[in-house]
Amino acid sequence: MTQTTAPAPKVSARFAVRPGNFNLNGDFFTPDGNRLERISEDVSPAAAQELVRGRAAVAFEGCGCGGGTGSGCVPVWPDRRTTLTIAAANPPRFTDRFSAPTWIDVWRGERDTVVFMHGDVEWGTLFD
Repeated sequence: MTQTTAPAPKVSARFAVRPGNFNLNGDFFTPDGNRLERISEDVSPAAAQELVRGRAAVAFEGCGCGGGTGSGCVPVWPDRRTTLTIAAANPPRFTDRFSAPTWIDVWRGERDTVVFMHGDVEWGTLFD
């Protein structure tokens, strides 16, 4: 008698976990694969600094596209130790270097809070 095993359930590419990026459904994930939801838009640089001092992670995309599906822009995730060191000194700063749309939003998941910076944002050497 042969035993058959049910096939593993398929996950549509639309909903697939994409660590450190967005999937086709628009869900945003940390590099560890934890799903995030946007909880705040247009956060001030001072508020972003306080969140990072409180151990929030940072993601960055420099073109101002939002980093979402179809943009071709992949979010950058700076090292948390470096982020904390830079956050202790000064808040991030909006510039007009490339005339990109520029803003900061906050995302939260089960285990993570992420400050996501977009466009012409400088924060010491964090995004160099």
